[in-house]
Amino acid sequence: MAEHYYTLDTSLFDGTFRYFGSDPVQVRGKVYQSEEKYRLQKAERAREPVHTLRGTRQHIDMRPFVSVRNVTLTIDLFGWPPTEGALGKVLNIIERKPRWVEIGQVQAWYYPQDHLIVLWECFLHEFVREKPLLEDSNMRALWESVARFLHERFPEAARITTPSHDPLFEMKKYHKFLSALGYQQVAKAAWGKSIEEAQLPLPYFL
Repeated sequence: MAEHYYTLDTSLFDGTFRYFGSDPVQVRGKVYQSEEKYRLQKAERAREPVHTLRGTRQHIDMRPFVSVRNVTLTIDLFGWPPTEGALGKVLNIIERKPRWVEIGQVQAWYYPQDHLIVLWECFLHEFVREKPLLEDSNMRALWESVARFLHERFPEAARITTPSHDPLFEMKKYHKFLSALGYQQVAKAAWGKSIEEAQLPLPYFL
């Protein structure tokens, strides 16, 4: 996706990834928000426990990323084998605008009539998923920081739900992961929880 597509840049969390070295790096999110009309079938409540089946919702498309330095070196190579313990000397350093490396994907909707956030997908790409899901502190930090961002963006939200299955992960482990984040089953194919600051009840659609 072209960088100009996104209209908001937000801080998410600090994480450590072997891909970026041993030091912690800041994970940020490029965000595009749009308003759209929707129409759901009753059967879709299994994954999106929405009372109001027609209306207008807010769509969030986020790409978590890490900004990395973009440096080009011009080097004068010495003869071989090197006589002074070095391969060459740096003649010039050009530092361009940092490039951002996309490391995940997030998609969510906010249904204002139901005060409901649906976090449709939230994951890190495979090249930065270095541990099993239940041991991956970066995945947990991503979910928690995204939930905070969504609540700040939609302060009237009372609930947040998510589909009960992500094909990237084994079902039982995924449910344990959701449970550790405070989610529980709220529909046939959805897990959710109340947002603490809100006062509206969390209905069940079992």
